[in-house]
Amino acid sequence: MATLNQPFATLLVPYDGSEPSQASLAHALALKDHITTFVVVTVVDETPVISQSATTVTAYDPTPLFEALDEQGRAVLADASARCAAAGVSPVTEIVHDAPVPGILAMMQKHHADLVVMGTHARGGVARTFLGSTTEGLLRSSDVPVLTVRTGEAVVADPFATVLVGIDDSEPSDEAVTFVAGLTRTFGTHVVAAYALDSTSLYENAVSYGFDPVPLLSDMRADGEGIVTRALARASIPAAGATIAVVEGKPASAVLEAAAQNHATAIVVGSHGRRGLRRFFLGSVAESIVRRSDIPVLVVRNRH
Repeated sequence: MATLNQPFATLLVPYDGSEPSQASLAHALALKDHITTFVVVTVVDETPVISQSATTVTAYDPTPLFEALDEQGRAVLADASARCAAAGVSPVTEIVHDAPVPGILAMMQKHHADLVVMGTHARGGVARTFLGSTTEGLLRSSDVPVLTVRTGEAVVADPFATVLVGIDDSEPSDEAVTFVAGLTRTFGTHVVAAYALDSTSLYENAVSYGFDPVPLLSDMRADGEGIVTRALARASIPAAGATIAVVEGKPASAVLEAAAQNHATAIVVGSHGRRGLRRFFLGSVAESIVRRSDIPVLVVRNRH
């Protein structure tokens, strides 16, 4: 597991002029003092034009449509550059011709991005469970940490002031904690280390078999605190300087509850680094947190 002395050197923002991308750019600019290279890319997807020109009965030259798409892409980047200039940032800008997810992934690799900031729609009710195909696709396939921000979230001057990291006894969890250790060195982050204690089966068995669940629950809490303390120690984060939160409930709900209780400004969670088709499954806990959170969520993929 790599030790991160400076979490971010190159930050990349995919930008298409939409409200979610405007939100992601605004949040990214809040990190400007800690970024060496600021990259803004826009994707020009020519696939629909190519498909249409190949399937129409009467052949036509798609070149004017390609030029119009490029002109639109340049206008989008000009808008992003103006927003960056207003914040005192001179970004590297680039148009990529590809489908959105592979195009963004290619730019991440080309520019050696350390962090990608993506926006999601501010939806309510059932609709908030849909992140958007590009954001979801990137979360499922990126090896680079992805910070998701929701449209309408307030931009704070110190976005990593108080970071809640979800901890369990797993490699993705350790990767997330190691990443947070880098945040503490760069941003002076206060760490809230949260462990989800899912006691549902314990209470159900207590009712079925007629025993007192309190002593076992106490043992489970002690085990959880031990898991958190050891994870912090492996990442060289002093437990005395962190807040340890053992919260009862399903993992995603417990993490979100702990974040609210501790006034976290961001959440960091780990996700499995899988190969082949399995890499497209982000993990139910991480995905649920991203879908439901009202504060930025940074997803760190376990690469090992």
